[in-house]
Amino acid sequence: MPLLVAGTYKGLGWLVTIIVVYIGIPVLIWSLVVDRLVFLVIGIIRYFRESSGHQYYFEKLVGPPGFSRRILRDFRVLLFVFVLSAIIVPHITDVSPANIAIVSNAFVYVAIFILAVPSSIHVLFWVLEDSGLRCHNPKRVTVTAPGAWMSNWLASVGSLGALLTFAVSLGGSLDKAISLTTTLLMSLLPSCILAPTLFYRRVEPGILTKVRESKTAMAMARLFAPIVPSVPPSYPASPAPPARQAPMNT
Repeated sequence: MPLLVAGTYKGLGWLVTIIVVYIGIPVLIWSLVVDRLVFLVIGIIRYFRESSGHQYYFEKLVGPPGFSRRILRDFRVLLFVFVLSAIIVPHITDVSPANIAIVSNAFVYVAIFILAVPSSIHVLFWVLEDSGLRCHNPKRVTVTAPGAWMSNWLASVGSLGALLTFAVSLGGSLDKAISLTTTLLMSLLPSCILAPTLFYRRVEPGILTKVRESKTAMAMARLFAPIVPSVPPSYPASPAPPARQAPMNT
């Protein structure tokens, strides 16, 4: 809705450009890269499965991620994009209040690149988790999605201090830094929400189907087949009635 309102105010050309550049490019790159990365990771898991001491298997699919989990993923990506952009941009151009227009544009361009390429690692871990792939650690007696810890670590790369330092250096004061950070946040928030949403709806179902129907998934299903416990009967079986003898003819 904010994009439509802004598009009505600034024109259809601006709206199309924003949708294609901010949303279309990340989804396109994810659809081309994540598919191959998923099967590469599964192949590595299959090769090192025995030596790692962990057990990998596929759980039953429970459907797409819920709204709360999806929003949490989106904000992790937004934090990752913001912090990494704040670390990279000062190495590209001079960050100062007199250079605010150039720095702001550079920040947005770097953020879109980070959203499209480095953030693919986030999307990879999402697909692995949504496919039902799980890792059982017999020593710790834990079951987790592969790479879940790395996704959380990537979301906290750097610190919010790097973003605050960047904003203060660009704005010149704390008030202007907060205003600038809010503006950049509103400009990147639609991309970090709409791009993953389109990926969930249009691209991920096809990848999940191919993963679940792959030979590796079928081999893991045979190796770690679910055990169905045998339930003893509640009552002892009643003896069969004796067979009735036919009467003899005299």
